[in-house]
Amino acid sequence: MGPSRDSLPLLVPAVVALAALMRLSDGKLELKVSQPSVEVMFHENGLLQCEIAELTGSTLSANNLGVLWAFTSDTGNSKPFVYMHGVINEQWKEAELSESSILSGNMSLLLKSVTFKHTGQYRCDVFISPNYKASKTIKLEVLARPTVTVVSEKIVEVGTGGEMALGCQLSGYYPCDSNAEWLQSTPSQGETKLLTDICIAPPVKNPDGTCNVTTEVRLEPHVEDIGSTFQCRVTHKTFSEPYLVTAFVTLKEAEIRLATGSIVGSIIASIIISVAVIATGIFLYMRLYYKVAPEVSDIQIPARIVHLEPAEIICHVSGFRPDVILVSWYLKTCKDSGKEFIGDWQKDNMVRIPFVTDRKIEISERIETGRGWKVKPGISQKNGDGSFSISSILEIYPDINEHNKAEITCEVSHPASSEVISKSICLQVEGVAPKLAKIIGPHIVHHNNSVVLTCPIHFFKPRPLRITWYKEMNGKKESLLKLSESKDHFYSNKYSHVANEFSFSDHSHSVYSMLFFNPTIKEDDQSEYFCEVEHISLRNPAKEQIKLQVKAFPSVNAISCEPVNPVIEEKLTLSCKVHSFYPETIIIQWLKDNKVIEGAETSEVILNLENKLYELTSSCTIIPTLLERQSKYKCQVDHQSLLYPRFAEYTPENLVSFPILSEIVCNPAIPEPGKELTLTCDISNFYPEDIQIDWFRDEMKVNDNPKYGNIVEIPSDENGLYKKVTQVTLTPSTDDHQAEYKIEVCHTKSSTKPLKQCFQLFFKGSPKFSEFKLEPENPLYGKPLSVYHSVCGLLHEKITVEWYKASEHVKDGVKISGPVVTHENTYKIDSCLNFLVTAEDFERELIFQFKDNTKSEVFKRRIQLPLKAVVPKVTEIKCDPPHPKKGGNATLTCKIEHFCPVDIHVVWSKGWTEYKNKQIVETPKIDAKGLYSTITKLPIVVGAGSEEYTCEIRHTKTNDIVEKTFILQI
Repeated sequence: MGPSRDSLPLLVPAVVALAALMRLSDGKLELKVSQPSVEVMFHENGLLQCEIAELTGSTLSANNLGVLWAFTSDTGNSKPFVYMHGVINEQWKEAELSESSILSGNMSLLLKSVTFKHTGQYRCDVFISPNYKASKTIKLEVLARPTVTVVSEKIVEVGTGGEMALGCQLSGYYPCDSNAEWLQSTPSQGETKLLTDICIAPPVKNPDGTCNVTTEVRLEPHVEDIGSTFQCRVTHKTFSEPYLVTAFVTLKEAEIRLATGSIVGSIIASIIISVAVIATGIFLYMRLYYKVAPEVSDIQIPARIVHLEPAEIICHVSGFRPDVILVSWYLKTCKDSGKEFIGDWQKDNMVRIPFVTDRKIEISERIETGRGWKVKPGISQKNGDGSFSISSILEIYPDINEHNKAEITCEVSHPASSEVISKSICLQVEGVAPKLAKIIGPHIVHHNNSVVLTCPIHFFKPRPLRITWYKEMNGKKESLLKLSESKDHFYSNKYSHVANEFSFSDHSHSVYSMLFFNPTIKEDDQSEYFCEVEHISLRNPAKEQIKLQVKAFPSVNAISCEPVNPVIEEKLTLSCKVHSFYPETIIIQWLKDNKVIEGAETSEVILNLENKLYELTSSCTIIPTLLERQSKYKCQVDHQSLLYPRFAEYTPENLVSFPILSEIVCNPAIPEPGKELTLTCDISNFYPEDIQIDWFRDEMKVNDNPKYGNIVEIPSDENGLYKKVTQVTLTPSTDDHQAEYKIEVCHTKSSTKPLKQCFQLFFKGSPKFSEFKLEPENPLYGKPLSVYHSVCGLLHEKITVEWYKASEHVKDGVKISGPVVTHENTYKIDSCLNFLVTAEDFERELIFQFKDNTKSEVFKRRIQLPLKAVVPKVTEIKCDPPHPKKGGNATLTCKIEHFCPVDIHVVWSKGWTEYKNKQIVETPKIDAKGLYSTITKLPIVVGAGSEEYTCEIRHTKTNDIVEKTFILQI
């Protein structure tokens, strides 16, 4: 790894390159870590968790994602891991992070076999182009658990006034803060006391950064101390509770030797030489030839034996002579009826004496376990009394599923012992309990939005694990799901689950249990979710919990205004509905150009019983002016479910002012035929400027018929409002008498309905014509029709009345009554035209003509009958002769009946071939129904087999198509 100060410049381009993946935006990305500080044991694996907690508006892909892990320590800076554009650019050899994990949103970095050089601060930077950037910092501390060794004499005689020393050595631990104490427990006194005469040497640092320290206690044991046990109690950060190690020392009473001064010196002198000779002989025999059986200690095991972690089991064999010994190790599991041979250690280098007969050591049949367990070579030590000692060490790799409660046996064979000395111990294999981090959930839980609750379960072994999720609300417990190795059980379809598992080289596992669901206020607000974990290493289930506070962020509707088209200088009410929020507390403000408007009104907050969410309506009354049409009005909503306030905006761009139309003025006031006149209308006070002005003469648009007059528009403005003067100039004829001129002003911004003003031309001394009257009002083809018209205000009887259909003078069916004198002493004449309506009258102008014989003035009044176009009815095609022969001639005939107007288009065809030149269409004639009818024919030469002919008739006016098909069978 090698973090150093020289690596800092290398970090800069990596950060710059990752920052190039993004540009500033309002995007949102949040990361989560299980805990800001992580502690890892020396030479174990450490996981630095960093995951995406929330990401909206983007998706993860190799092209837009960048991940940087930066490391800072006292010695410098470095980059454990750099990932850009789908490529891992840098990576420590002990760091592990896969691309698949990154793309799933998990940027957690695994450091394998950590040492003290890994201690420091790690920063996880995540970039998602182009909008997002987030960082999280984690502090890593590396710990080393001390190895505790107790040094003591094996047997101490009391009552002689001598001291005994007990030593407690702590080695290879970190941090260097520790404490070691000696405790004495005396069963006869029923108490445990702390020994105070302690000598503690200063801690010594090893090359790898760990520390060693020795704590020694000296005391003078007495007879009442016999039976006491002595323990070294060690306190260190790596121990959850003080660690105890017992010293293998035994106190016994010293033999009492009596000396007498009354014995005669001569007797002493006589026996001294004898005793010396005998003692010398005994000493040489005991030292060279006497066999001493070994003393075998109880098997010593570590304080904890962990699943699939190496452990050493020790058996001390001491005080034996000669230096010939065999130490064998055996295993018996709960499943096996017999014991399996593991391994042994033996030595045979005895100096043999001819008169000593050695006993042959019997070795039982050995069956290798094949488990990778091994017996380490022992080192024989010679004691001061000529005896030997050996410590046999068995290195094991226990599996909790197989070796828990298994029996380990150490058998010692020696020539001085007639039987094999056996010591046994029962293994208590432990698993590594899972470490549960706090449940990770979103900071704000939104109503009916997808939520993921993640429970990190770290570094456990063995693998079998049972996970249970349940919920508590209002004192009621509800099981959600249970997951185990054998079977998963879901109690509700509302929930789904995903478990991401990681395995490490030390056979430990980590699982991220992720619960997916859509919380609602009714079912989940103020509820507690629990993740409960059961494992073989746990007496009681471990669990973590998280409390949900479900909130619903407010939806802000668009601002509405009343009236819809706001009028300048008139009251305008702005309203905004805010709904679907929870909890009830909410702040509503109205702003104009980001300044608060006082006096806004907000309705009472009401609860929608259907969805259990709150809603309200807020309103604000303003009087807009023309200068404020670019001002921005906001309805701003602040709620505890929102990170930032929400708002709806309104700009009164559509301010309007209704146009005001003056009366139409005629100049001259009394028009005369043949003399030019001008009709004028003033349109004022309108806004915006867009306006449409149309002039009509008897419903005929003047804009499209210049013969009815020339239109002139004169625009102007006043105080920002617009004004137009529109004029129609024309030279009227007698046909314009009683013509109605109408102006329609359409200002679409203020109203969809046009404003109208009308003016009817009357020439001085001219007669007055009535409206045309039809009986019946809706004429029908083939039916009689009466058209009535009258003229009044005549000054004399010398007049002529005539009827015309277009230019055709109509004489038949005309009735004239009058002239007769009216009560005004003027004359009136009535006329009626009776005729049978036919298709020829469709869209044909009917003219009533009046002539004053004294002035040679002719007045014409026109009407067009309200007749509709009629689609033709077409008969089926017939063939003449009905059964033609091959090669013979035949004629196909089709009748086209009852249509109006006369224009039709006929096409005969066979397949893709048309017969326009061969087909015959007779001239349409008026039939009995008053409509047109005709016949179309197609002469053909009969070919072989069946042939399909089509007759297509298109009615030009209605654009309807009628198609008939005929299959000719031979």
